[in-house]
Amino acid sequence: MISPGPANILYAASGSAFGIRKTVPFWLGTNITSIFQTLAVGFGLDLVITAYPGITDAIKYLGIGFLLYLAFKFFSFSCSANKTLSPLTFKDGIIVESLNMKYLLIPTIMFSQFYSPDYGGYGQIILLTFALLCLTLTTSMIWIIGGNSLASFVLNKSRQRAEGILFGSLLCATAIWLLLM
Repeated sequence: MISPGPANILYAASGSAFGIRKTVPFWLGTNITSIFQTLAVGFGLDLVITAYPGITDAIKYLGIGFLLYLAFKFFSFSCSANKTLSPLTFKDGIIVESLNMKYLLIPTIMFSQFYSPDYGGYGQIILLTFALLCLTLTTSMIWIIGGNSLASFVLNKSRQRAEGILFGSLLCATAIWLLLM
């Protein structure tokens, strides 16, 4: 949630390029999707993944492909001052978060540490999901605000190109790191 994973890099990049307000649809897309992912883990997704481990590989490679696509968008934006990059959408947020296998580790660890079937069953799953949502909403907004604070620094074209190269490179590095895991 705090580490510079795919969604966090995109929050910062979008916050810098488009501002907080235009990043909100992407932010909502990722965070609403994380609710469903967390509930799925809480209600037994781990059993499905254990039974069919190839699912995680398929999602991982789709996610790597999408990260490389987004990196390409940043690189092409940095190479041409005439191109305009549009803000990431709610749909982009759903795609990024759905393909983010790293995120599934967070609710898995959370439920393994804090869930006890003796104390509430389904209600406890809902409560823990809500607590995690509050945390992810807050930490992801910190990345957006941090990116937005860079906006004044990148007002000239050469700095904008450098920022596009930086964020594109970070996405490529994340994709490579995921590939090697």
